[in-house]
Amino acid sequence: MLEDILNEAVSVTHTKKTNSENPDVIHIASDKELLEDFLNGLDLNDDTVVSIEDVEPEIKLDKYLWVIRQKEIELNKCSALAEESMRRTQAWLNKKENTITSAIEFLSGQMKNYLKQNKLKSLSLPNGNIGFRKQSDVVIIQNEEIFLENAKPELLRHVEESYEPDLKAIKDYIKKSGGDLPIGIDLKPQESKFYYKLSEDSN
Repeated sequence: MLEDILNEAVSVTHTKKTNSENPDVIHIASDKELLEDFLNGLDLNDDTVVSIEDVEPEIKLDKYLWVIRQKEIELNKCSALAEESMRRTQAWLNKKENTITSAIEFLSGQMKNYLKQNKLKSLSLPNGNIGFRKQSDVVIIQNEEIFLENAKPELLRHVEESYEPDLKAIKDYIKKSGGDLPIGIDLKPQESKFYYKLSEDSN
């Protein structure tokens, strides 16, 4: 998946070599370069100087979609690189964590064995203290039904049921009832939302 995204980004996005010493370094087209490609791709007469304001609106809008396509490709590549970087960083951290945790557990075991062998509950050392600390017992409910039947009130707590509006169910009810609004409910109309959908890339 990552390789496909990167290959697509490199093949479709306008790129150039930025360093003669590192010919494999890929440069993503800048906004200025995209604008130049935009202007050069308007299919205008080269002998006529035309302001961008004089270009047919639909031609400009179509070019805007082209620029958006390049930006989405660039964004996909950046996202893929970020995900790969985070994956590798997390893998590195997990490996280091396992190594360090294993070392800590081994050294802790050595110190614990020393205390047991010498029948010590604690020991003070220059770099800190070691010892055994008593922990609270863990309560295990073996049979909750039997416990609830025989438990004294002070051993129980009451958890009240909570309710909250189910927006999806409310919308479905309004739709099915032909616009009938439940008491305490109002509808707020929203403005139409602009969208764009890129056509399938022919390249």
